[in-house]
Amino acid sequence: MATFSLEEQRVIIRFLHLRGVTPTEIHHHLSETCGDGVMNVKNVRSWVRQFKESRTSCDNEPKQSRPRNSRSDNMVQRVEKVVLEDRRLSVENIASKVGISVGSVHKILHEDPRMRKVTSRWVPQILADDHKAARMAVCQAMLTRDEGMNGTFFSSTVTMDETWMPFFNPLLHQQFSSGQNSLLQKRSQRPWNHGVDVVKNV
Repeated sequence: MATFSLEEQRVIIRFLHLRGVTPTEIHHHLSETCGDGVMNVKNVRSWVRQFKESRTSCDNEPKQSRPRNSRSDNMVQRVEKVVLEDRRLSVENIASKVGISVGSVHKILHEDPRMRKVTSRWVPQILADDHKAARMAVCQAMLTRDEGMNGTFFSSTVTMDETWMPFFNPLLHQQFSSGQNSLLQKRSQRPWNHGVDVVKNV
């Protein structure tokens, strides 16, 4: 008994379909001709249906699928670009913009650019090249100044860290909304709480 490839069987299916043969009869003819390598009746019906819908090619089209590596360099750059354009985006929004899964975006954000979310913003955990250059310039300027002061510059340096954060108290907000206390209303109108930490280097 002769052996027919799947492509050759699809050609036979199309030929018999054009002659008005039903899918069941086509499968019967194929079974008599092709033996054990015959296409099953379900696939025969599927190809007959496609030929009815004006398909002319008998080649099996490759299936479309996701890229095997969604964490390629190009994809990492796309995710980083989207984040830097709007740091308030959620992981779901980023995934929809770049066209990959939420899990892949999560891995890219936490492993490749090494970012983390702080107060609803994605903040890089590593310094960019311009940040490093700026810090280097400041350090060199401080060293030059220390040399001009005979090594006394750093002993008299005071460093400080300034933090701005929204002031929000749920209890005060609730009482302000209900108008229970005028004093609490005035306090709740203060939008910001400013804190400064000062540390002197010894």
